[in-house]
Amino acid sequence: MNTDVIERLLALYQQIDEETTAFQAATGLQCPAGCGRCCANPEVEATPLEMLPLAIELFRRGEAQYWLERLADHNELGVCVFYQSDPLIPGNGRCGVYAWRPAVCRLFGYATVKNKQGTPELAACRHHKQTVPATVEIAKKAVTAGVPAPDFSQYGNEIANLDPHLGQEQMPLNQAIKIAIERVGLIAQFGGE
Repeated sequence: MNTDVIERLLALYQQIDEETTAFQAATGLQCPAGCGRCCANPEVEATPLEMLPLAIELFRRGEAQYWLERLADHNELGVCVFYQSDPLIPGNGRCGVYAWRPAVCRLFGYATVKNKQGTPELAACRHHKQTVPATVEIAKKAVTAGVPAPDFSQYGNEIANLDPHLGQEQMPLNQAIKIAIERVGLIAQFGGE
């Protein structure tokens, strides 16, 4: 396993987290306590590369086989296998592997996309728009005024460039983690990159 690629990916994750935290502080935009609506979306995608740090962690914990079995019983196109819904409050829940989540989960609700004119716009969360519309407007105006915010495309390109094979293809989260666990397992069993 190319540890340099993993280290660079983790450095990108740290950079994303720092930029997101700074954007949140500058705009006041925060996720509601306990909200897990974005995690409950079965259409969230990532690359297998983004899931490699999590796969390595699962092997380190001795949990890789357990999660492969869970993935085999779980819909590859369904909600992330690591999402833990709150049984008492609909729409609430949490990520069971928060520290190891992929870029999309770090960026969602706080990153920008380019509009047709090439200008960055906040890709606001639907739930934010419904529950804190005034704060979303403040955040949108801040982006327009030049307040730094993480950019989906920039980070997507940087991740893809780390490993053109594993970092290019977006796929459902469960499929990406399955491939990452299998890849780490093969490397552990047979060695190599």
